[in-house]
Amino acid sequence: VTLMHSNNEVGSLQPVAEVVAAVRAYEAHSGASVLVHCDAAQSMGKVVVDVQQLGVDLLTIVGHKFGAPKGVAALYMRAGITLPNMFHA
Repeated sequence: VTLMHSNNEVGSLQPVAEVVAAVRAYEAHSGASVLVHCDAAQSMGKVVVDVQQLGVDLLTIVGHKFGAPKGVAALYMRAGITLPNMFHA
């Protein structure tokens, strides 16, 4: 599941923690494993972004929103999360 933390056009903040809670309830009921990713590109430097409070597994930010060169980004991964190799030779 991927969702935006905030919308850059209308400024709304999404209920990320509530969505994460719903996903975790689904996991508990179904036995499925679902990763939750949050795109916080528009939020960094403008509102508080706390990955512990949000409860997400993955979170992306982009540096140019707070002074880094364009093209610089970061991916937060909660401890214990592994992703498959996306580059194959």
